[in-house]
Amino acid sequence: MKAKRYSTEFKSSIVALYNEGRTANSLANEYHLAVQTVTGWVKNLKSIPTALILKIVHFFSIRAI
Repeated sequence: MKAKRYSTEFKSSIVALYNEGRTANSLANEYHLAVQTVTGWVKNLKSIPTALILKIVHFFSIRAI
């Protein structure tokens, strides 16, 4: 089975929610993801401040309009 690809915007949104206090388990359940997927994204994006992640999400949401 081919691995599903997620956009940078989506990953950043999930990491931002995690950084705001949501658990990896709750995010995985809500968005139908594996817990390991969420924790992997958090680990990969951990060095990026939440404020910057939110700016990235905002930028992509404006471009989508």
